[in-house]
Amino acid sequence: MPDMTRSDDSITRRQENRPGLTRSLSRYDLLLAFMPTVFLVSIVVGNLLSIGVQTAFTGASLVGVIALVDALFLHPPEGAGRA
Repeated sequence: MPDMTRSDDSITRRQENRPGLTRSLSRYDLLLAFMPTVFLVSIVVGNLLSIGVQTAFTGASLVGVIALVDALFLHPPEGAGRA
């Protein structure tokens, strides 16, 4: 019967071969996750406060535009970055 236990070293080596697992999230990755989250939060808050969907989406859009302007113009990506 084969040994079913694995050492921590073999797992670590296997994860190093997968570059996606060892990389940390960049500021721009977080921004991409932030944008739809703002819209989901606006829907929940809109329903809780009985605000119309159009009003909630308008607020979410303004927050999204501010984040986008910050990412593109105030703190733009520099250098080649990760491919």
